[in-house]
Amino acid sequence: MNHTQSFHINLMLPAQINYHGRIFSATMGSLTPEGTLLETYGLTLPTGMEVELSVTVAREPWLIKAYITHTTPHEIGLMFKHSQHKLFNAARRDCTMAFRPPMQTHPQPVIIR
Repeated sequence: MNHTQSFHINLMLPAQINYHGRIFSATMGSLTPEGTLLETYGLTLPTGMEVELSVTVAREPWLIKAYITHTTPHEIGLMFKHSQHKLFNAARRDCTMAFRPPMQTHPQPVIIR
């Protein structure tokens, strides 16, 4: 593998975790073909457990089986059961452009007091 290539995307996408029939909301903070880091709010789940991740990328819903690799009160790390190169490529193509700050054609005045 060429380590100079970036196989990591920073995102802020709404996601859901299905764990034993219960649905929990999260935010997909980063993505690789092998897994993702989810931002959570006071949610901790046992490591090693299988979950199903639900996320929409490029207007397409994705349901992905994954294992919990680590958990804190603020984040959950997931390793996908199977590599998700199609999801990663779709996110790299469609999401990274959507989260760039808009270009300003006219500079905004700055008020100095």
